[in-house]
Amino acid sequence: MKLIELIDEKCWKGYQKKGTKMLFGKRVPNCVKKESASDDVSYDNWDHKEAVSYSQYLESHFGKPDEFTNEQTVWHNIDGFKRVVCRDEYILHGSPKPHYDFVYSYIDLEIPEDLSDELAKCSGSILIDHLKNEVGARCGSLTANATTLNFCLDVVAGRAEPVKEEYERRIISMKEMFANGEKYELDWWPDEAGDADPKNPYYKESINVEECICEDLRAWFGKGKKGGAGGGGWDRYNTKGERIGKCGDRKKGEGKPKCLSKARAASLRAKGGKKAIAQAVNRKRRKDSNANRSGKAKNVSNKYKK
Repeated sequence: MKLIELIDEKCWKGYQKKGTKMLFGKRVPNCVKKESASDDVSYDNWDHKEAVSYSQYLESHFGKPDEFTNEQTVWHNIDGFKRVVCRDEYILHGSPKPHYDFVYSYIDLEIPEDLSDELAKCSGSILIDHLKNEVGARCGSLTANATTLNFCLDVVAGRAEPVKEEYERRIISMKEMFANGEKYELDWWPDEAGDADPKNPYYKESINVEECICEDLRAWFGKGKKGGAGGGGWDRYNTKGERIGKCGDRKKGEGKPKCLSKARAASLRAKGGKKAIAQAVNRKRRKDSNANRSGKAKNVSNKYKK
C-alpha cells in the first residue's frame, strides 16, 4: 500500500481549512475563503484611522468599493487605474522623506526583466508582477501612486533612467507643487477625485502628515512628553498583557517586543482587558518571531478576537 505524505500547513489570511485535497501527489489542506456575514464587515473592525479616512474619501468620489473586507477595500477600473486597494495598515516608509503607506494603485504594464531590479532599487513601493504584466505603487495617496507609476511608464518607454535619484526628484517635485498651491497633472491620469488639487477639502481637514510622522516617531522612541503611560515613549507589554517597560528597553533574552501607545493600550483594555493586550503580544511574536531581526518593520494587527 502506497503511503501518501500529508502536508499540514496553515491557510492564508482570510481563508479557512475545509478538509484536504491531493496536490502533486501529496495531501494538503483545502483552503477556502472565509464566509462572513455582511454585518460583520465594517470600518469599525479596522485598526488604522488614516486608512479608514482615506478609504471613505475614495468612497465619496467613486462609490461603494467592489470588494469590502475587514482588511481592505478594492475598486476596479477607476481614475485611470486597473485597481485601487486601500488596506488597513500604516507602513512607515522613509524614502524620499518619512511617510506612511496604505493605498495601492495598479496599471497594466509589461516591465522588461532587465529593468525589474533597477526599478526595485528605486523604491520599495514599486510592485512588479511579471505573470500578470502589471505594476503597482504603494503610498499614502493616489497622487503619489500616479507619480510612481508615471516614472515606471517613462522608464519602460526610455524617457527616464531607472535611478533612485530621478524617482525621488519626481516625488519631491510633486510634493513641492502641492505645497506651493499648484495642481499636479499627468496626461494619462484623469484625477477624477481632485486628489492632486491643493484645494481639495480632504487635505485641508487632514493633519499635516510630516508633523504627524515626526510626532509618532518622537512618541515611539521616547522624545518628548507623549507616547506611553507617563510619557517618554511607547510602552512594552508581555504575553500576560502587563506593561513591563519602554519600547526601546528590551532586556536580554526577552521575546519580540510589542509596543503600544497609551491610547492604543487603553482601547484594547476597553475591549478585553489584559487578555486583549496579551492576544496582540502573542500574535506579534507568532508572526514576527525573531527578536533580533533587522530591516523593515512588520505590521501585525492589534484586533481583539473574543
